[in-house]
Amino acid sequence: MKRIICLALCALAALLACACDKTKDSSTPTQVQQDETQAMQTPDSVAPTENGGSLSLKKFINTFDTKPTVTEQKKIYDDENLSVSLKGIDYTAVSGPQLLLTVENKSNKEMVVQSPYSIVNGYMITPEMNTKLAPSKSADCSLTLPYFKLAIAGITSIKKVEFALRPVDSKTYNPIATTDLITVETSAKQDEEVVCDESGQVAYDKDDIKIIFKGVNTDRAYSDGTEVMVYMVNGTDRKIAVRAEDVVVNGYDMTSAMNSTILPDKRAVDVVTIYKLDMKEHDIEEIDSIKVSFTIKDADNWETIDSTELISVTLPKKSTEAATEAASEDEKEK
Repeated sequence: MKRIICLALCALAALLACACDKTKDSSTPTQVQQDETQAMQTPDSVAPTENGGSLSLKKFINTFDTKPTVTEQKKIYDDENLSVSLKGIDYTAVSGPQLLLTVENKSNKEMVVQSPYSIVNGYMITPEMNTKLAPSKSADCSLTLPYFKLAIAGITSIKKVEFALRPVDSKTYNPIATTDLITVETSAKQDEEVVCDESGQVAYDKDDIKIIFKGVNTDRAYSDGTEVMVYMVNGTDRKIAVRAEDVVVNGYDMTSAMNSTILPDKRAVDVVTIYKLDMKEHDIEEIDSIKVSFTIKDADNWETIDSTELISVTLPKKSTEAATEAASEDEKEK
């Protein structure tokens, strides 16, 4: 009797396995097709000037210039704590282009080497680096320039990278030092002057500091929500930090997250993200108004340089309103 039950259970398991295989085979092409369709969708991106554009990360990566190279160099930086050599540049990493480095710990402490900031073609780009080094040891490592940050700044080809390294104590993570800026130029043609597009809605322009709203991304791929694109210029002789202090959507307070550090005579592009969870919490299905206030601080001593009141962001006109206005203009011409 037990033998019969066992055989019956085995037969039932085999039938279920076949059914699962058939279901999997029949659903896989549909799923792949859906994934490809979703990846190919062009997100909406509308600037305050009504000029439409797209910021699909996948398309951006596919068109990124991977031809520029760097020349291998020994000891592009050397002090009492660190010695840094340049090995090359790698474009194969999924997260973004990588400068390939060899870093030597010249101290008697175990340290973790990080990079607090980098500048690509004159724009501040937050890098990724985290390498542990034993005392008097060296290691191959990489400084990653995230595609997401490069896309926001509109950088499609790397010409020059400036970056600093910051070794920290591996146990306490207290900073040991921060290096001077290390400069790496690629084989790409070096322009004498970087021309930047400063068009858009000016939110702040005072004492050589500018903040400009560049547009609103309502459905960008890989985004956590709606994004207000913010372009910033630091024309002063000190390092500043620009923070989105208050964000109000349709009269409701939202989570604020943008905090950009900008070195003297540098630029940055960042986003104020209006998170989907916040939208859902306040039952907001459509954005009618966005207001943002900023605080500008000295990034070395954290003294407040200036702060703004809430500034209304110019939103793109709704399609129905735009169509009505266009029809009215046609009637006037007739």
